[in-house]
Amino acid sequence: MANFVLAWWNAESLGGFDLADLFAVDSAIAADMALVFNHLARLSNAEYPNEYRREIEGIIAQWRPGIWARAQATA
Repeated sequence: MANFVLAWWNAESLGGFDLADLFAVDSAIAADMALVFNHLARLSNAEYPNEYRREIEGIIAQWRPGIWARAQATA
């Protein structure tokens, strides 16, 4: 799930989402991910979960600590 959120936030710097990762999540989480895909597919402009920035930064710190450390060093 973290890879999915991070790919949505910034796939170029945080890594993409491998669809095979769906096999590793339970069906409720997969359904939630499908809702996000469906929602985004209906939009004419990109939309990002900016209201969850703090939580996503926590995911970055935990799952991509090297990227997080570099970002904090330049901030």
